[in-house]
Amino acid sequence: MFGKSSTVLWALLGSVTAASSHAPTAVLRPGRVIGTTTVLPSSTATVNKFLSIPYAVTPPKRFMPPERLVRYDGPVNATQPPPLAILADPRKAHETAAQVAAEREDCLYLNVYAPAQPSCKARAVMFWIHGGDLMSGTSSAFDGTSFAANQDVVVVTINYRVNAFGFSNAPNLPLESRNVGFLDQRMALAWVQDNIAAFGGDPRKVTIFGESSGASSIDRLLTTMGDVDRLPFRAAILQSGQATVSPFPNDAGPASWQTLVSSLNCTSSAADATAREREEFECVQKADALTIRGLLTSASLDFGPVNDNATQRATPFSGARHAARVPLLIGSNGQEGMNLGPSYGITDFSSVTGPVLDAFLGVIAGSAELAAQIRPLVDEIQATYPWFNLFQAGAQLYTEVLYQCPAKIVTEASVTEKIPTWRYYFNATIPNIQPVGYPTLGAFHGADLDIVWGTYPTQGATDQEVAVSAFMQTAWATFAKDPTRGPGWKASDGTSDGELACLGCEGSFGLQMISASGIDARCSQYGPLFTATTPCF
Repeated sequence: MFGKSSTVLWALLGSVTAASSHAPTAVLRPGRVIGTTTVLPSSTATVNKFLSIPYAVTPPKRFMPPERLVRYDGPVNATQPPPLAILADPRKAHETAAQVAAEREDCLYLNVYAPAQPSCKARAVMFWIHGGDLMSGTSSAFDGTSFAANQDVVVVTINYRVNAFGFSNAPNLPLESRNVGFLDQRMALAWVQDNIAAFGGDPRKVTIFGESSGASSIDRLLTTMGDVDRLPFRAAILQSGQATVSPFPNDAGPASWQTLVSSLNCTSSAADATAREREEFECVQKADALTIRGLLTSASLDFGPVNDNATQRATPFSGARHAARVPLLIGSNGQEGMNLGPSYGITDFSSVTGPVLDAFLGVIAGSAELAAQIRPLVDEIQATYPWFNLFQAGAQLYTEVLYQCPAKIVTEASVTEKIPTWRYYFNATIPNIQPVGYPTLGAFHGADLDIVWGTYPTQGATDQEVAVSAFMQTAWATFAKDPTRGPGWKASDGTSDGELACLGCEGSFGLQMISASGIDARCSQYGPLFTATTPCF
């Protein structure tokens, strides 16, 4: 980690170089990067954008840990979005051929958004990890311009390997080398420590934040780096995700690897197990990347991370999480599970019958037995909310079991460990961000993203939308600038009847403090479900 003098030196080098040419330029340890500038219509602040900066050797060796990039061959033209990683989500039936063709294994890039105006002191840094069930997603979906322009922070967004390319489960690899997607994230964090001062950022003031599997990735960082002396971050924000407790296992990786080997005609006849695993691995390494992608999608192959005790610990944690002792902001959305409709192509929620719901729960839970265990809870929810149809009741169960109650559990565990923790509950229904064809999903999974990032559509934006976006973005940045003071409301006391921040509730333009017991009423019933030994996403 940089000392104060070197931080100032790198910041000066970056600003001096930038002043010498029209395009913003930063001098990094591996070499020079040349970016571009942008100005939001609603702001007068100029933002320097540096896109597609390599943070490791790329393309990486397939299925292997990332390698440190020592030197660029020449100045890096950081003006265009980075290539997509190889994505493979069988639910994304609407993806285009052009998108698939744009995907690359050459994907270890990050983007930096920084205020162009020099500052007398280094700025706080917000480091974003995207979601996508560890199967898909891209940094390009998140534009940090609004954060940089309106909140005076430096924003970093990263790409990392996902699905089989990030979590191969190949049996010949050492256990600690199988979760290369998580190792990519750590390499990017190390890059920030080495280079962010050149963009005016302070490597000692990094807040990591993410949503869905991006948030669960961050929880993995917290729970596996608790004994690290010099953390590469000082605070964390978890939006709709965690990796502390899990109701459904995610351990299909070994079987998926064997299916992939067989489908690629890579099965070895070697008698020795070690030789057989090595030959099969080398064969899959040589296969065409898009052929692999097609198999992952057509066969719905799931490649979840392994418990290696280095990047992922087994769940559930007994008692305390023993997490890194940094301030935490965590929350969930009111109707997370309603996003299952567009994800799985369910257009008429009222048409979902009991057998269809049972089959659907089996897919979500991973087994018919577990689905049968949770089915009575759907009936209970429907009895509580008689206006819910079966799909809505199932979506509410999904919301509470996957997101809402785990946020409660993590909050209470963190407070028990005397970690300052703030919890929120986003429950604004924003009309112009509802998915096409689904106008009534409410605060669905991911509905908070454009609000936090300030990238919601301006056409049709309501006064509430504008106000809640400004409030949440400011709260997130305030937390990043001084995590010990929090985002603007009181910290959680860890009790079941304590208060949490309700954002956008009942049409409000910002914050309401509500009793946690009101939304957590069924959480005690879900306790027996949290027995899976691997995080579900």
